[in-house]
Amino acid sequence: MDADELKAQIEDDIGDLITETRRGRPRRIEVVLEDPDRIVEIMEYLTGEGIKHLSTITGRDDGTDVELLYHMLQYGEEQGDGDLGDANMVTVRTFVPKGTPRIDSITDVVPGAALYEREIIDILGVEFEGHPNPDQLLLPDDWGEDEAPPLLKDEEPDEAEVDD
Repeated sequence: MDADELKAQIEDDIGDLITETRRGRPRRIEVVLEDPDRIVEIMEYLTGEGIKHLSTITGRDDGTDVELLYHMLQYGEEQGDGDLGDANMVTVRTFVPKGTPRIDSITDVVPGAALYEREIIDILGVEFEGHPNPDQLLLPDDWGEDEAPPLLKDEEPDEAEVDD
């Protein structure tokens, strides 16, 4: 399935979960999930459609919210010679409030998310509810609980920065 067909299928099947779909570079689709409480639901849909490989979870502090991006890969079909055809990348973008950065863990749906969620816990302070092992992973043992996660910004952005 090419990226345009996949984008149309996603819009038809789960249009009520997402606020926007975008096509970026070739074979890349981005879906924006407005309600982060529905992250497990959208991941169940994607994995059920064969989009099962979580490449990584990335995040950033935009000044007001913590933006989370779940990068999922749908492998191409086998070409007969053992090679796989072109793959599609589906990125799910959602936001959690910076003051209470909380979202459900997707580890029950995508077990490989455990490591990536622990990284986001450490560097951005997001709480992944239901995570099987939310222990510190990246930060040194002497990193104090009273210290902010290292990638959180200290102040609100200027108006010009918000419009990017």
